[in-house]
Amino acid sequence: MNALLISGIYRPEIGGPATYVPALAEQLKSFNNKVQVITLRNSKAKPINEIWPVNYVIRDQFLPFRFAKTCLLIIRKLKSSDCIFANGLFQETAIALSLTKHKSVAKVVGDPVWERAFNNSETELKITDFNKSKLSIKHKLQRIFLSWSLNRFEYVTCPSLELKQLIQGWGVTKPIEFIPNGISPIAPKMNSGEFDLVSVCRLVKWKNLDKLISACASANKSLAIVGSGPEESNLKSLASTISGNVTFFGQLEEHEVTNILQKSKAFALISDYEGLSFSLLQAMACGLPSVVSNIKGNTDVITDGLEGLVVDSDDENKLAAGIIKLLDSPERLRKFGLAALMKSQSEYSKHDQINKVISLMNIKN
Repeated sequence: MNALLISGIYRPEIGGPATYVPALAEQLKSFNNKVQVITLRNSKAKPINEIWPVNYVIRDQFLPFRFAKTCLLIIRKLKSSDCIFANGLFQETAIALSLTKHKSVAKVVGDPVWERAFNNSETELKITDFNKSKLSIKHKLQRIFLSWSLNRFEYVTCPSLELKQLIQGWGVTKPIEFIPNGISPIAPKMNSGEFDLVSVCRLVKWKNLDKLISACASANKSLAIVGSGPEESNLKSLASTISGNVTFFGQLEEHEVTNILQKSKAFALISDYEGLSFSLLQAMACGLPSVVSNIKGNTDVITDGLEGLVVDSDDENKLAAGIIKLLDSPERLRKFGLAALMKSQSEYSKHDQINKVISLMNIKN
């Protein structure tokens, strides 16, 4: 079988699709399928070498041109493909699918309409409140286009039950399968404890890294931040202004991310929304306890007082108190870290979860 995989981001960028699509490609290749990828990259980023073809469209160009080029590329590559999997670029893929019939699966990990609105300061609402609100004409049109696009696929998958309910509320009528993300085991390594906390994510507003930086400064704890994004300069300025002990590593390869995790005492993820964070699972597989915000995507994974601490990210005092409570107790660090490791191994097997998606693609493994 020939599989075409599509994603808006791709490694070494940080983010779920950038991690998931190569993992899916590897598993498809192991079953003797042919694979190729279509993705975006910034004009200054270098293409990476893979054992499968990666077709790039330059991200930072005039949006209508990029959209048209992506659509045409997908249409062209579909001619030699038996099935298609999209972890982003749904609208471009849907236009191609409307011209031909292929086995097709879309993986939705969030609400792109809300994400754009929040990052562009067009709303201050959190994702659930945004979905309940009366949308502006602009956002309503974006929602209609997104729903139309997802209804062009045979199946839609998502990593959380909360997100499944949101997608149904958008008017998506195709079957929606809840399939959690997974992680491969990570070889154990002696943890140097060089950093008190580490956070791995795209540097966007709704990840609340500004609050994390301020809380760590208040708690007098060091913080490592891995990733890049539009908020990078603002976050560096904040850290400098308040004399925070923050190390920014920027974009790293996956093995380098693991190395930073294994130099940290605990992981932090205090977003306003998560489907099911790959970075959180990666930290758990490294045996790290976590401090996470009290949103469904996090509390579905981390039980307060078992694998980590759940805090209210809107209250920086409580966030700082939670950081101190965890980091100042070697016993909690050890106990929660071991529980996190065991949970990642027993409930979040990457091999098993990816096989569920491959089954929807109608590929025999």
